[in-house]
Amino acid sequence: MQINLPEPPRGMSDKVKSKLHRFANEGRFAGKGLRGTNKDSLDVSTPHQVFTLGLDDVLAGGGIDRAQPAGWRYLVEQAGQPVASAETTAGPDGSQEVSQFTEGPFVDATDKALKVVRKLPKLEAAGFELRLLRIPAVYQMALWLHSAKEDLLVPLAPSSIGKEGKAMPASEFFADLAELARSTSFRSESS
Repeated sequence: MQINLPEPPRGMSDKVKSKLHRFANEGRFAGKGLRGTNKDSLDVSTPHQVFTLGLDDVLAGGGIDRAQPAGWRYLVEQAGQPVASAETTAGPDGSQEVSQFTEGPFVDATDKALKVVRKLPKLEAAGFELRLLRIPAVYQMALWLHSAKEDLLVPLAPSSIGKEGKAMPASEFFADLAELARSTSFRSESS
């Protein structure tokens, strides 16, 4: 099954790859997945737009429609295996700039979730576009499968709401998220 990958801003993939190779050449990576890698073994794949959602939006009953674009994300692969992600954010002039290379659980979780969702028959008919939703206040990231007809969210491990790797309708995801957000807000107010 093919998921629709959105077209990143012109030249962005080359910019990300160039910075990745420069960092590898200069030995600037601290994480074990990228440290000491040869630039020729690294590539970027699977571009997808990153959206963020604030705790206030979740507490106010907001859903996916309140998510704001924040940049782009790529998987960084070594010999065809994801080892990190690369992200961009808008610079002062509005153009996208490479902001970080990240290793950790969300990279592996993204790869696993993509393997699961590519097998879903539902995706074949709807033509879903791949996105990423980040809700920092509750340490939640999810793959966002967007189509004109519906939105599915796949929580990435470690997920604060559980259900890692399960594709669920946005309404179910946000009901679980609202419950978590209320309990998180309650805990912080009582501290």
